[in-house]
Amino acid sequence: MELAVKCAALAIFSALVSLMIRRMNPELSFALAALTVVTLLLASASLLEKTISSFREAEKIFADTTMQMRPMLKCLGIAAASRLGADLCRDASQAALASAVELAGTLCAVAVSMPMIFTMLTTIGGLL
Repeated sequence: MELAVKCAALAIFSALVSLMIRRMNPELSFALAALTVVTLLLASASLLEKTISSFREAEKIFADTTMQMRPMLKCLGIAAASRLGADLCRDASQAALASAVELAGTLCAVAVSMPMIFTMLTTIGGLL
């Protein structure tokens, strides 16, 4: 919780400063936003490591569900990267680039999920 409060405070401060300098220097405003995003991601990296180790522990406990755990974790990463990338593009007034990032993220998530979908369809087919 402490990290979330710190990240929110940094983001709010950065947003306020960005708003103040946007009229005079929009490029610097965007750079500040991008730098803040990178800083927040680096601050959250330790939580990502804990999450990945938790998934690995779950894989050990439920050896049969390894096929389902990895695609879920990858989709989570793809969703986060796509969302952040698209939002940064929108902040830079590049809506078409934002849409392209979202589309690429969607396609990546579908590609990562296909083995899990085939496993599920095979299991359902076996029950019928």
